Amino acid sequence: KTLREELERIGFLGEEPVGERTPHAFVECHVEQGPLLIRGDQEMGVVTGVQGISWWEVTITGRAAHAGTTPTSYRNDAGLVAALINVRLREMADCGEYGEMRGTMGVVCPEPGAINVIPGRVEATVDLRNPDDAQMERVEVAIQSDAAKFAEQHGVELTWRQTAKTAMVPFDESVQKVIAGIAEDFGLRYTRLIAGAGHDAQEWAAVCKAGMVFVPGEDDGISHNPREFSTKEQCAAGANVLLQAVLALADEDGFR
Repeated sequence: KTLREELERIGFLGEEPVGERTPHAFVECHVEQGPLLIRGDQEMGVVTGVQGISWWEVTITGRAAHAGTTPTSYRNDAGLVAALINVRLREMADCGEYGEMRGTMGVVCPEPGAINVIPGRVEATVDLRNPDDAQMERVEVAIQSDAAKFAEQHGVELTWRQTAKTAMVPFDESVQKVIAGIAEDFGLRYTRLIAGAGHDAQEWAAVCKAGMVFVPGEDDGISHNPREFSTKEQCAAGANVLLQAVLALADEDGFR
């Protein structure tokens, strides 16, 4: 199915050629998905860009054995090595040597998954985030190097498979300036911050200038969760800033 065919099918195909005109700008309004705005008593966020993301699947293969009868010195514990990698991620994030990195092991699946069995295999994931691409490369090399040492120490095997990677995407400074100016006109308390999660705007930034408006979320900005909530006032402020930003960008020279 093509965009043109579907627009025609539903009766929404206009006269403008489909896909033959480069967009002038793209602006997105989104809940922050984090705690910085609400904890900082800010009413609006001017987003400077989206940090880099690197996802990995890690398979750790040891040897399953009885938890009660196998002495510690005889074990090839895949679960232990998974735990060591997880702890090392936190140490790297805390030490400050790798910039504003974040590391998360969101999935840890030990096999066979019984209370009295030393895990013989673990399937895990590693989620790395960093606003600096060079630092991201350093993190990837460092965590895999340290993990290899843990594996050798405990007699297990490791394989890493990258499942996704996106570079840091900066947003257009002129769009940021427009959004910030409108927030000031509305008398909103705002701050500039980088997006920690991926967003549509980072894809649009490859074809036109782009920017984002963040609104605060209650409960430390939790999202994709039943507790996600922004007040009517927060939503209205974000929508009004978005509207005025789009109008301002539409009036720029060269748009029409």
